[in-house]
Amino acid sequence: MPFNALGDLYKTEVVKRLQDMGFDVKNVHALNLILEAMGLLKHFGNNWLTTDKGVKYTIFRGPVFDAAAWHPSIVDAVADFLRNKK
Repeated sequence: MPFNALGDLYKTEVVKRLQDMGFDVKNVHALNLILEAMGLLKHFGNNWLTTDKGVKYTIFRGPVFDAAAWHPSIVDAVADFLRNKK
């Protein structure tokens, strides 16, 4: 179920959509590692910090720890990254 009326997604929903597209993204941690490789997240202590590059995919106006809501366009961005990685 989308995070809000704008259709933003929780990371678990992003994982599910990627799995439905045939990608082997096992869980949110695996997604976090992919987002880190894309430069959208940075591991910071026990949290994940959204980078300036990643902010455009969230509901926030600046970097935040453990962003909860992600625009649906993140699914296509991750899918393109995974396709080009092979």
